[in-house]
Amino acid sequence: MSVKRPSRPQVRSKNAPAKQSPRFAELARPLLYALGIAVLTIGLYEIVERTWLVGADMEVLHALHRVRDITTSLVVAAVFGWRIIRISPGFLPVSLPEDEEWSNGTRRTELERTKIYAQWFIAMRWIAVVVAALLVFISVKVLRWLPAEVWWPLACTVAVLGASNILYNFLIRWDRGAPAMLLFQGYVDLAILTVLLHFSGGLENPLSAIMLFHVIIGGILLSRGQCYGIAAVGTLLFALMAWGEWSDVVEHYTLQLYPHFHEAGHTFHPAHHSLFAISLSVLQTAILFLTAYFVTTLSERMRYNERRLEAMADRATADRQLLERALETTDTGLRVLDRDLQPYWASKRWDEWFVARKEATCPACDVLNQNDSPARQCLQDGQVQVTELELDPAACPSKMSESRCGQRTFQITTAPLVDLSGQMSKVVELAQDITQQKQTQAQMMRAGKLAAVGELAGQVAHEVNNPIAILGAKARLLLSDHRHEMSPKIAQELGKITDLADRVARIAQGLLSYCRPSGATRVALNLCVPVRKSLAMVEQRAKTAGVRIEDLLPDRMANVKANANEMEQIFLNLFLNSLDAMPKGGWLKVTALQDSVQLSDRKPALAVVVEDTGDGIADSVRDRIFEPFFTTKQEGQGTGLGLSICLGLVRSHGGEIEVETKVWQGTRVTVKLPLHAPTGKDVNDNG
Repeated sequence: MSVKRPSRPQVRSKNAPAKQSPRFAELARPLLYALGIAVLTIGLYEIVERTWLVGADMEVLHALHRVRDITTSLVVAAVFGWRIIRISPGFLPVSLPEDEEWSNGTRRTELERTKIYAQWFIAMRWIAVVVAALLVFISVKVLRWLPAEVWWPLACTVAVLGASNILYNFLIRWDRGAPAMLLFQGYVDLAILTVLLHFSGGLENPLSAIMLFHVIIGGILLSRGQCYGIAAVGTLLFALMAWGEWSDVVEHYTLQLYPHFHEAGHTFHPAHHSLFAISLSVLQTAILFLTAYFVTTLSERMRYNERRLEAMADRATADRQLLERALETTDTGLRVLDRDLQPYWASKRWDEWFVARKEATCPACDVLNQNDSPARQCLQDGQVQVTELELDPAACPSKMSESRCGQRTFQITTAPLVDLSGQMSKVVELAQDITQQKQTQAQMMRAGKLAAVGELAGQVAHEVNNPIAILGAKARLLLSDHRHEMSPKIAQELGKITDLADRVARIAQGLLSYCRPSGATRVALNLCVPVRKSLAMVEQRAKTAGVRIEDLLPDRMANVKANANEMEQIFLNLFLNSLDAMPKGGWLKVTALQDSVQLSDRKPALAVVVEDTGDGIADSVRDRIFEPFFTTKQEGQGTGLGLSICLGLVRSHGGEIEVETKVWQGTRVTVKLPLHAPTGKDVNDNG
């Protein structure tokens, strides 16, 4: 089962606009629906009235007309308001969705939040426009609770509310004005509400309590000081309206819904009574400021808790990122499974190693999800499981870097994860790439084998070299002194003995050269001389094989301290190997590098490069080319000691050998030798 993370919503860019407030095109369709419903309702009523209500009492008809008008208005307002709510931003959309915000480290800025609040205000104000228009129409035209003379002032005030909303919709796009937009909207709304209250009964209108909503919204969305400012402005406007109506500075309009006393043909209005006006103003002030206090106190506590939650979320995100970086730095993958062995969490490195390979068809990856997988066994017996998993390079996905592909070995440790109550709740799998460790172990094993071969070589040289030399010498002596006494067949067999004895002697001498440091004299040497001598030795063979030799060595090179004969042996072996790799002809090029060449210990060096266009060396045997007795040549054509002897001689001179090869493209061997620091005792041997 592949480890698959839950899908996440797309990350919104920092400057991407939040959900916009309702546009006129979006409002046109519900308005047309509402008007269509109104026309249909009125049309059906007219049909009913002209068919079944002919001759009915006029008072009954007037009552039915009022019911028709109220019903139609309510339907229009409900449809229009419902559509506005559907296309408007949600109330207080402070944060992004959880997966998007905390997983991606993205959070809305203060400017974005302010814009969303302002857009929500705009959406709610459209509903206020519809409700206000509905109330004005019903109160003036249908129920006649207000005098007809206030129709146009109220209609114009509602129109101003709608026009201001259109203006806000344009101003909200200006980023610099967004922070002040909320406060400005609150003040303007209070002024418009005061005008509406004045023309609809003034102090006698119970809808004066709507000012509380402005204070509540201000306490939630604005700071404490700004909320108190909203309460103060609301109190001031209400007090001015009360004083104006009490002192007859402005006219008081009667709201028939409010009970009035009639005496001697004169109507008593409570708004003209000083005690009523003062007490209502004081009560309004107390309510507004107490509301501001309680709402801002609760809002500040909520903001404090929100900041704490954000800090905790930031800390959790930082800890998770730190864990991811630590796992990536240590080249470790981690996966957590629940009791159903479903992926609960996985690091990026785990996904890269196993999930991406699984999608690229990796049979070995299925081992982690089989019925007898280590995780399932750990879940059953509660024991820690340690397994090794080898992945084939063929399963490497195309998106993975080439350096991370190839044959890789992983050590997977599976352990139970217990909760605070001691119950095993999950299983954790820790994967470590031990490919390098495996390669190092293999190299150490090969090094141990080479050391054993070296020790054996010393013993073989002593035990075999002298007897073989005596046998060879005796065979030659018999051939030189007693050939006339032998038959031709015996002489032929003695010749084979001498040839084989010489071959055994060469092998023994090669083993001695490999396992023991050379004691030959080393002098300041120009490598051009031994390299070109070696080239001269293979020149005729190269012509026969159709190989073209390209000598690009300069006549003078920096000196190295070396033995000329050993250098000839090194390069002769390299040249012969190159010729063996080009049986059908090719190029053999020899160059020298003198500038900016360094050994692994950063000492300056001289490099001689031998390149050929032969068959190359397969990756499967490349690591074994320096092993003694290892050869890819046919039996009898090589001893497998050539490169081993070269490596031993170069190392005895403090140098290094580097091999670069590609199958069917050729091989490049670089011999690096440390530069010679001349002294007065040096003997120069430059040919």
